[in-house]
Amino acid sequence: MQGNCRHRGYRVEYAGISDPGRVRRCNEDDLLLLADAGVFAVADGLGGLDAGDIASKTALRNLKELSAAPPAFWSGKLRLPRFGTGKTPPLENIIALVNTRIYEQKIALARNMATTLAMVRLGGEAAAIAHVGDSRVYHWRDGVLSRLTSDHSLVNELYKQGALTASQAEHSPQRHVITRALGAEATVRPSVQQKMVLPGDILLLCTDGLTAMLPDAGIAEIIQDRKDDVGRAAEQLVQAANEAGGHDNITVILLLMNGRGDGRQ
Repeated sequence: MQGNCRHRGYRVEYAGISDPGRVRRCNEDDLLLLADAGVFAVADGLGGLDAGDIASKTALRNLKELSAAPPAFWSGKLRLPRFGTGKTPPLENIIALVNTRIYEQKIALARNMATTLAMVRLGGEAAAIAHVGDSRVYHWRDGVLSRLTSDHSLVNELYKQGALTASQAEHSPQRHVITRALGAEATVRPSVQQKMVLPGDILLLCTDGLTAMLPDAGIAEIIQDRKDDVGRAAEQLVQAANEAGGHDNITVILLLMNGRGDGRQ
């Protein structure tokens, strides 16, 4: 899926693709391209649970609905924690309600289900970034790829504590053990940040089916080679992950900030 939009002065080219990979029959990943609202997201249902595919689809269906909800909808959500004010609800509030709905559905269906989430909400020269779990958001500028998110995983916690080296963390058999996920508990704490963007910047959202197969340097090389065609770059990333083994579902979204639509650069 590919397209372009104008959002708060910026012209944005976007592309998204989700592939089951070469090993798994069911694709438990999902993606959201809500261009009019400037909201883009990937979700990865936890494969060791009963209904990962239902969890990821539920998350993004509710994220789509809530991202388009009018201010009057949020004024009545008094039970939600207030992380901010204004017409646009903070991402923490949206994610809190998405989590509640997945958790309630899990209870109603008597199914053990949860999902990761990585999302971007564009806001002109700043992008709001949020994630839960080990799906990631990267920022590419002038050939340099920077990881914006820090995995909510057991291995990453051990790495930050100094108990594992970077190499040990990368190859640990426990690297897929998630410490936070939507729907796992009644409440969840997402990580949220702001990132300033410039014309020519690219944002990458992806599930671990990409990052488990390709090192960051390999991802950066593909983006560099196809930086003017995000659709082709997304296809190349998925193809490379499959050629490396395709052990998991692979989902990728690329956003190219293609200058300002008001004539300013």
